[in-house]
Amino acid sequence: MNQRIRNILTILTKKPEIKMAELTEELGLTRRQINYAINQFNSELITQKIPSIERNHAGDFNVPLEVLQMLATQQTQSEQLNMIPSDDERAALLSMFLITNTEYVSVDHLSEFLGVGKTTVAEDVKRADRLIQKYYLSLKYDRAKGYQIEGSGHKVLQLLADLVKRYPIFKRAELTEQLSSEVSKEEVIHLIHNMEQMLHLSYSDESLEYLKTTLPLLFARGVAESKLGTENFFEGEVKDTPEYRFLNVLIKETEWNLSSSYLEWMTLLFLISNIFEKKTTQEFDSDRHLKDLIREMVANFEQQTFITIEDRENFERRILNHLRPACFRIKYNLSLGMYSLDSLIQDSNHAILSDLMKELIVPTENWLRRAFPNDELDLLSYYFGFQLSNQHLIKKQKPRAVVVCTNGVMVSKVIRESLEKLFTELQFLSSFSVRDFYQFEVDYDLVFTTIPLETDLPQFIIDPIMTYKEQISLRYRVLNELGINEIDQSVDRLMGIIQKYSDAPSSKELKEELQYFLLQEKQDSPLENTKVLPSLTYYLKPNYITVIDEDITWEDAVALACKPLMDNQIINDEFLLDCLQQMRQPNYAGYFGEKTCIPHTTAEHGVQREGISLLISKKPIEFPNRKGIQIIFPLSFLDLTKHLKAINQIADISTNQEFLSELFSKKETKTIYQFIRQFT
Repeated sequence: MNQRIRNILTILTKKPEIKMAELTEELGLTRRQINYAINQFNSELITQKIPSIERNHAGDFNVPLEVLQMLATQQTQSEQLNMIPSDDERAALLSMFLITNTEYVSVDHLSEFLGVGKTTVAEDVKRADRLIQKYYLSLKYDRAKGYQIEGSGHKVLQLLADLVKRYPIFKRAELTEQLSSEVSKEEVIHLIHNMEQMLHLSYSDESLEYLKTTLPLLFARGVAESKLGTENFFEGEVKDTPEYRFLNVLIKETEWNLSSSYLEWMTLLFLISNIFEKKTTQEFDSDRHLKDLIREMVANFEQQTFITIEDRENFERRILNHLRPACFRIKYNLSLGMYSLDSLIQDSNHAILSDLMKELIVPTENWLRRAFPNDELDLLSYYFGFQLSNQHLIKKQKPRAVVVCTNGVMVSKVIRESLEKLFTELQFLSSFSVRDFYQFEVDYDLVFTTIPLETDLPQFIIDPIMTYKEQISLRYRVLNELGINEIDQSVDRLMGIIQKYSDAPSSKELKEELQYFLLQEKQDSPLENTKVLPSLTYYLKPNYITVIDEDITWEDAVALACKPLMDNQIINDEFLLDCLQQMRQPNYAGYFGEKTCIPHTTAEHGVQREGISLLISKKPIEFPNRKGIQIIFPLSFLDLTKHLKAINQIADISTNQEFLSELFSKKETKTIYQFIRQFT
């Protein structure tokens, strides 16, 4: 499959409704070139006994499911190349591997797990050792057996919790499955759901994600440790909570054997989880003292602000739902991190309450014998003010959706990613086979499936690939079923305005176009809207461009490409050394297209300011993982979120053969800069 057909298929799978005229404009190709590429690809499909790509009478492209499966497989392989962990992430992964494997782990096992050589493992062990020493733990080494973590069980689990919080890489499902074979993700979601049912509450979306990631890792260590008869290490007091009592009942119904300390620590993870909604007014004796403190806090608030709180009992109950997990986080030093202010707070004007809350929280701090850190205090201030002024405007929790697919894991993943983009209002927790769905269907609110299911859940039958009209139709049915009609209300208002000031009829096609437009607009956050972000030439200056026409090693080429950034104090020597070290690793993924390399690293490795330089080589250069490199774009970024447009433009340059041919024909850096500026 050549690059041209790859580009065509990428667009067709994302926008199957696209017309030929739009496709020619977007790709910069003629109809003849596109038809030739598709016919050539169809010939390859026929030899592999795969159905061909066809066009219907309306001009829409039909990409068969089998082609989608093939693309999904290739996409997964490509993603794996682009998901190479950084040095710090590998140290975190190594630490977690040692946590979840209670016996000694050999260097060979670590090398296989991390996908790096033994020399790199040795460096990663040093970083991991520095990391775990902060928790008063140590790495024990045995020449014959390998490595093992030694120290307090409490500190080990503290490290586990903090690693999940600090490194998003642990959210990758394939990593969790590698690290914890004792329990499946579906079983964990089922456990969380049962806890919600027994406690008559629902956890926030972020808390659910944190529990879903952390619990399997805790099970992996807990089950292994319990088999060894490890002594109890948990020194806290959580056994009098309803969470402990209910969790004790649920665990006894499973085959998971956990010691008392691991059961208490698991209880703690539920206790620190933020609650979205409590569906009962039932009170527990263990909360009595905290309720008294909240009552005192609210009374003092009224006295100092001269504000009378309506329905004070209900207000105090909502504050309890937030303050209770916060108190457990502070008491056991499990800091804020899995939660974001944005998920709870819609109005930042409540920051004025911060100074007042510092005074109001003192009785609670005295009870805990610990001070509230600033992040928890800020969150409480925001939450307190939000609850006070928006009691009837609290954001709804996202319905929990599942995808059921009979076509295998690859297609299931493509479907789920497509639906996640289409339905930002839903939380997609998992993808199932039919058999697994029937075992865990009670844990979800609705299901998207490729075949009809025997279930009482709202189910929506879908094709793996849908035209945009089919997507809009599906979206309309789903949101109507769930009572979410924000887009429809906006469309109706727009239709009214259009009809008022024009002769436009009330057409179904116009309404569908508006629905699709508003859906796309809704998905774009300010940072994701690349139209307002700086262009490539904002970072790339004319004097940052170098042109060579000589035989040169890849190391010298990268150093020469970085030189303008070094000369202008944008990067230092550490940047170059780290980039060269990355490039020597197997499966290095810093490439765009066939001819472009993009050396880059994280801010702590020599990034001083923001900038991009460029080296163009008339002669192809052989890199360790790629032959024929002629363009090197060193990228020095402090904040990646602001550079999306520039990176996308580099990607466009790297795959545009006509642009590259003309670029290589130019000799002067000024002309090259003007040419790039014109393109971007």
